[in-house]
Amino acid sequence: MNVKEQAAAFVNLAKSSGWSIQITDTVVTIIKRFEPGCREKLVECDMEYGSLLDLCPHKGGSVWGTDCGGIGAISALNSGVFRMNKSGSGAKRFAAQVLLLNS
Repeated sequence: MNVKEQAAAFVNLAKSSGWSIQITDTVVTIIKRFEPGCREKLVECDMEYGSLLDLCPHKGGSVWGTDCGGIGAISALNSGVFRMNKSGSGAKRFAAQVLLLNS
C-alpha cells in the first residue's frame, strides 16, 4: 500500500469508527469521546485504537495515551475522552495526505 492509500485507509477507518484525528509531521493523535464513567465504551476504545494506529507508517517512536494499560485509563473513564498518540519519523507525506483527506 502506498502512502496515499495508507492515509485514506486510516482516515476512513477513523471516521467510520467515530475517532477524531490530530496530526503533525511526527505525531498522530486519535481521540474518541464517550459518556464519562462508561466502562464498556472505555474498553471498546482500548480494543479499537491499536488497529487504527497500526495504519500509520511511523518508524521508531512510541505509543502513549489513556489506554487501559496504565493510570491514563482512570482519566479517560472520568472525563469520557480516550486519547492515544503515536510518534515516529518518516511520516511527513502521510501527515500531508491525512490533512488533505480529513479536512
